Amino acid sequence: MKVKFLENLLNQVASVSHKVRDYFNNGSFGIAIYPYLMHPCVRKSLTGLMLLVAVLSAFGGVFYLFGEHVAILFSERSITAYVHHSTLELFFPIGTMVDGKESVLSTMPQVMRAIFEYQAYMFVPFYFLGIYRMSNKHYWILSGLLAICFAIGCLLVSGITTGHYTEGGLHNLGLGITIIIGNLVLLISGLDMPRSYLAKFKYYSLLLGFIGLGCLIFTMIVPSVFSPILERISIYTIMIWEILAGFALLKCQSLKHA
Repeated sequence: MKVKFLENLLNQVASVSHKVRDYFNNGSFGIAIYPYLMHPCVRKSLTGLMLLVAVLSAFGGVFYLFGEHVAILFSERSITAYVHHSTLELFFPIGTMVDGKESVLSTMPQVMRAIFEYQAYMFVPFYFLGIYRMSNKHYWILSGLLAICFAIGCLLVSGITTGHYTEGGLHNLGLGITIIIGNLVLLISGLDMPRSYLAKFKYYSLLLGFIGLGCLIFTMIVPSVFSPILERISIYTIMIWEILAGFALLKCQSLKHA
């Protein structure tokens, strides 16, 4: 019953996505704009933008993995922070009051803020200039809205500054949105990828999405000493996907010019 409901829901999303795309391509809007989009200068500019987006996407994933590692190495707990402290704790400058207790962990919270700000400003252009153009465009409206929500979640998290913090506040909400929505983008993008020349990227998108959501759900249902590690894995899946997406986009561009 649930599978049938999901199937019907995806079919409805695909139908709406097709109608909206058809309007922009073949409707009055498309007729008015299409000649300008086909101009050689515009087409070359779009190609250049896609190449830039591919590089920025891969850099975003590497930036997160490297930046968090640096923030952890220079924290008061060093490498053990991977196991004993959540990602959110790295955002609190020393002296921040967290539920009445002073945070003394992170010496480089600005690195974590910069990472999430980069994700917030990069992810939406990356989706519409990269993932959208590679996909079959069946579920682009849904995944596009999720990409916007992901960016909002990153902005909420990056807004952590010195002061007082309460569990369950906007920053916690922002991290939850970032992880859940980010992994949903992976799944839906994976479903929407063509099997012909992006079969591997399609497979890894679905695999990483399931791993990320699985780790997060397990953390929520069964809190344990492994929760910080599982939480990080659910973020790493998104960042690894961004790196793979960058290379997949470069592959698409090379095939078009082959």
